[in-house]
Amino acid sequence: MNSFKAILLMACLVHQTIDGFLIHNYGNGISINKQGGGSFQLLSNRQKDSVASDSSVLTVESYKHKTWNLTYLYKKAAPGREKDPPIILVHPVGVGISSWFYKKLMTEFTDNPPLYAPDLIGCGLSHGADAWDPEKIGLFFPLSWVEGVESLLNTVALPRWRDTQQSFFFPNYLDKSASSSKGCLVLVQGGLCHDDIYFSKSVKAPVGVMIAQRNPTTVSSLMLTSPPTYQEMVTVISQKELERNYNFLKSPILGKAAFSVLESRQVIKFFSNIFLFDDQCDDDWLDETDKETSKEARPPIQAFNAGLLQHRSFEGELKALSQQTLIVEGNCDKRSKNRLQYAIEMRKCTLRTIDGLNVLPWENPKQVIELMKELIQQGYQK
Repeated sequence: MNSFKAILLMACLVHQTIDGFLIHNYGNGISINKQGGGSFQLLSNRQKDSVASDSSVLTVESYKHKTWNLTYLYKKAAPGREKDPPIILVHPVGVGISSWFYKKLMTEFTDNPPLYAPDLIGCGLSHGADAWDPEKIGLFFPLSWVEGVESLLNTVALPRWRDTQQSFFFPNYLDKSASSSKGCLVLVQGGLCHDDIYFSKSVKAPVGVMIAQRNPTTVSSLMLTSPPTYQEMVTVISQKELERNYNFLKSPILGKAAFSVLESRQVIKFFSNIFLFDDQCDDDWLDETDKETSKEARPPIQAFNAGLLQHRSFEGELKALSQQTLIVEGNCDKRSKNRLQYAIEMRKCTLRTIDGLNVLPWENPKQVIELMKELIQQGYQK
């Protein structure tokens, strides 16, 4: 079985099980066995010096998820906000992209609760995360990325938060004022059009929807910034098209040549200015993409920009979602009218427009932060 068919087979099995499947690779074949939930262990490399105690500093930390060593960008709660539920920030996938995408937002959020920006499997290599080699290990789409974020949520973010709720005299007592919200806010950056190599339109929104749908008691609200249109979320791409897309991106000749061009700083700047930014991308954006650009970082981009997350529709999850959902789009985004269907089809969904185009947490972190605060406050008022 070639690498694409193996990946596609695993992608198509995602919605058929809750527990998932264990993938065994041997020779050129793949054996798929159903398994229960995996056990996760926190591996902390938190800095021990005085810098780590500064609530304004962003640190890179790591944790263990199944066989993966994964990393995340972390900002501890500001003084007085330690008992607030954490916020999880899920980055998009594209050339040079990882959790650094939220660096500006995390820095400018000065009265913040605990902030966690995980590096999705195969991303964040400059942070020390494991690379993904699809020839050696398979991934589910989008389940594997969902489970990686859930591992951070359930073994790191929530345990730390619950520790802050314990009273000195009554260690099992939770402060009601701090836990009146059901759980955390998950913010997910959407993508661009399907044929854009920098972001895939379908990459992140399904991940956020699945995280919320699978964790109704620990995730209280969901924010999607610049997501794909509703129709794109429920449209299935044929296996033939997925295979053609993937084979091109994986090609040792055409695919390699395309990436060699697309990974150059000047080309990243050119496409970012056309498709991502209302104004112009800054040097910080380009410097960060330089750090994350490498041959080893290509597989997630190849697989997910091929459209593998669209092997099925997410209409069921969207319509069943019980959490308050906020769709945030830029005033320069021409797809705005095509997102109105979210509010029609979903149970608790509203749309808001702010200044910017397609990378709002980077372009306009202040307004995104204000909307995050509003959404969190709605949870407290329930």
